[in-house]
Amino acid sequence: MNSETASLETLEPTAAETETTALDLVVPNDPTTPEADLETAADGHTPEEEEEEEEEDGSIPEGLPAPKVDRRRLIRRRAGGVAPFVKPPGRFARWRRLSGWRRRGFVPLSPGRAKRRYQILPRTVIGISGMLMSAGIGAGFAGAAFYAYYDDRLARNEEQVAGFVESFDQQFADAAGSLDQLRGESIDQIRGELLPLEDYVSDANGVVTLPQTVGPSVWALEVNDDRGRQLVGAAFAVVGHEGGTALVTSYSLIRAATVAPAPPITLLKDGRRVAATLWAWDADRDLALVVTSEVIPPLEIATNAEVAATVGQRVFAISGIGGQGATASPGVLLDLSSEGIQHTARQGPAFAGGPLVTGAGLLVGVTSTAYSPTGVDLGDVSAAPDASKLCEQILRCAEGSDEVVVEAAEPEVAEDG
Repeated sequence: MNSETASLETLEPTAAETETTALDLVVPNDPTTPEADLETAADGHTPEEEEEEEEEDGSIPEGLPAPKVDRRRLIRRRAGGVAPFVKPPGRFARWRRLSGWRRRGFVPLSPGRAKRRYQILPRTVIGISGMLMSAGIGAGFAGAAFYAYYDDRLARNEEQVAGFVESFDQQFADAAGSLDQLRGESIDQIRGELLPLEDYVSDANGVVTLPQTVGPSVWALEVNDDRGRQLVGAAFAVVGHEGGTALVTSYSLIRAATVAPAPPITLLKDGRRVAATLWAWDADRDLALVVTSEVIPPLEIATNAEVAATVGQRVFAISGIGGQGATASPGVLLDLSSEGIQHTARQGPAFAGGPLVTGAGLLVGVTSTAYSPTGVDLGDVSAAPDASKLCEQILRCAEGSDEVVVEAAEPEVAEDG
């Protein structure tokens, strides 16, 4: 008996192990553990352990059968009366229970680990409140950190967007400037390629429109030369004179009229015949001025600046004969000098003494078949006195800022033949 007791005492658990309760065990998910064992483990007692405890207490003699317990009576007694006294288990019973739990896979917590667990997960109201307060403070700090982070991200994004908008405006302005420059260059290139077509269109427009706009001021002139041969040329109105009109023509046409007795000078237009009288002439520049009582609309004389700007531009020689009352011959004004102008407008006898005008109808010169200030044959190029030469002898001119005011000069008397 003593040896048996000694062996039992050597198997008793230590004081640290006896302080570990059933609630201090970690229960793994062991499917081999019966549900009944888990339920009794939570209660702390099993029927077998109760019988063993009764044997330890000596209430049942060894070797005698244990009395049967009416469990239904016991349950009724527990439910309706005072709970029976349950003797706490002994050290050996607790040790055996812990051994059984270890075999089933339960792991006991040491006092230190249990203490740490209770420090992390408090059991009191104050501890739980403190834990919740700490969690709230931590959540608040985390929220503040997240807010600061996303606020910084938002500020950076706004800076990037502002920079993009600013650079976009600059890029847009640069692109618009480049497009404008490219558009201007393209227009200049197109205009350069269309210059031949523009010249053709300008010639076509001048040939069609100028006889209608300038034609009423240009009349055909008919006169006999000193041998009695009939000459035909042109004359154009420049200024009103004594209720009629003064017209410019070529001196080579009316040379015979400068000597008395002078042959008659006749102006023709649309089947009408109007008499004219020689008023003045400039033989050196092949210019003459005749007057008539007929009222004829005068041409507008170009200023010196406008004549100079016409160099290289299209000009038209106008005659007083044609289906529209006049005919236009296109050309280019090649040169302007003190002696006159040079142009390429083709001209025949009917154009002699007629006006040389721009596409807008401004008078820049007088066509002539006899004027040659250099004495050199220019071939297809013709020479003509420019508009300013009219004011040197046969007209009196006063040039303003945008127009030339003229009047007939003093008349000249024909010499006796």
